[in-house]
Amino acid sequence: MTTSQSISVIIPILNEAKILEKTLSELQSELGQHELIVVDGGSTDGSVHIAEKYGRVITSEPGRAKQLNTGAASATGDILVFLHADIWLESGALASVADALASGCVGGGFLQKIDGAHFLYRAIEITANIRGKYLKIFYGDSGIFLRRVDFEKIGGFPETPILEEMEFSKALRRLGKTTLVTPRIHISARRWEAKGIVRTTLNNWLITLLYFLKFSPEQLAKLYRHIR
Repeated sequence: MTTSQSISVIIPILNEAKILEKTLSELQSELGQHELIVVDGGSTDGSVHIAEKYGRVITSEPGRAKQLNTGAASATGDILVFLHADIWLESGALASVADALASGCVGGGFLQKIDGAHFLYRAIEITANIRGKYLKIFYGDSGIFLRRVDFEKIGGFPETPILEEMEFSKALRRLGKTTLVTPRIHISARRWEAKGIVRTTLNNWLITLLYFLKFSPEQLAKLYRHIR
């Protein structure tokens, strides 16, 4: 199915020069005539120079939620797709987004593929895909998509210090059916490689568990800084 609706892809960055050239170049063939907005939160490492070669760069106060909301406010597309700086999309991914929305879904994310060979990455992918499919929770590394009008209904991402996607996902699923689409989203393994696969994964799971136990975003942000 094809669509005449335009798509704006929004990526927040802060000192991502080591990975940005690779991911933005991979993304180009999928973008086509769609809009790319890169929202810089104050980079000092050349990230802006790299991003300017591939799309429109705007500035924002630092903080992922603030950057995402700033990007959405500047976007011209009917459909918004939010991605992290270290991921790219397989061919046909944006068309699948349009198809999912046309079929009655209000939004969702992508099935994941971590770009690493270790068998533990396959387990992480499975748990992430279960989270999106059954719990209807979409983190930024799954990508998040929805129509602009629904983004405005939600009121954007809550400007909390951590886990803004969790609250946003809850608001999204109150609007209607969500889904995971293919082609897949590819995620750099750099975070797991830097701190260790098991340690990074357990840290992430701990923070998610404490979120469900009603710890405040401020408490979780302090814990995140400590365990990182």
